[in-house]
Amino acid sequence: MSEATIEMIIIAASYGGIFLMMILNGAVSFPSSQVLYILVGYFIARGDLALVPAVIAGSIGNMIGNMILYEIARRKGIEYITRFKLFPPEITRRTEIAFKKRGAWFVFVGKLLPAIKVFVPIPAGIGKMHRGLFAAIMVVATSIWVLPFTAVGYYFGKSRDVFGAYAFVLLAIAIVVVALFFRYLKSSDVERELTALDEGESRHTNTPSAP
Repeated sequence: MSEATIEMIIIAASYGGIFLMMILNGAVSFPSSQVLYILVGYFIARGDLALVPAVIAGSIGNMIGNMILYEIARRKGIEYITRFKLFPPEITRRTEIAFKKRGAWFVFVGKLLPAIKVFVPIPAGIGKMHRGLFAAIMVVATSIWVLPFTAVGYYFGKSRDVFGAYAFVLLAIAIVVVALFFRYLKSSDVERELTALDEGESRHTNTPSAP
């Protein structure tokens, strides 16, 4: 979805458009929440939107999208999710292990990381995390996530030229944080868990069924 299309939806549907687009973002990570909220910040600066309802609409919408993915993972399992090839199977399995080891803390921190947040509902669903706790964390984390991008749009407008330098700083920070997180996902601690999981699945597959 292009920046122009997102802008047209906001103009036409206001908070309802933000709500619906963030449902999509929560379920399939599309459209970009970064671009969306830079434009939201721009419209807030113009006086067309207000900060609090714009953040609430997006946070609740994103939570609903996340809950859709959470429920699919909870009911169908990781094999069903990876079947559609929307999420890399290896990273999905590693995030599942990270969730088992870190629980709610992983869900909260993972939701704030650009390359990880899309995976967060999957291990939470598979691990049958309490629905109310999961939903609450999604709303809070999404509200925190969108604020910097809203500020960029508010102070710098929607111009890519003006946004460029600030975007570079945000991108640099995100790369460092995500790199550290991926380093954890590839750590020996996670590798041991992944190996044990593979061996357990292998034994289960090779065990002859009872006559």
